[in-house]
Amino acid sequence: MLEMRLIVHGRVQGVGYRHSIIEQIEQEQNMARGFIWNKPNGTVEIVAQGTIEQLKDIRRYAVKGSHISEVREVEETLDEIPAFTHDSFSIKY
Repeated sequence: MLEMRLIVHGRVQGVGYRHSIIEQIEQEQNMARGFIWNKPNGTVEIVAQGTIEQLKDIRRYAVKGSHISEVREVEETLDEIPAFTHDSFSIKY
């Protein structure tokens, strides 16, 4: 099992970015788990747990964003984890 952390830079707050990511993830039949949240510095962090295929999809969604967001850069870390620590994928407030 893998955990990916993405820090997304650009115009990603106040433009429906988090909701667009959630919508795309929810369309998947075998959904990854984790959360997405707005960081105080203007970036968005995505923490996702799942298979490599699920995480590749989420990274693709992160780069695409919403129709009015502007993603400039995505920082990524990937680690192996022993078990899921999240039950679903949600927006963290």
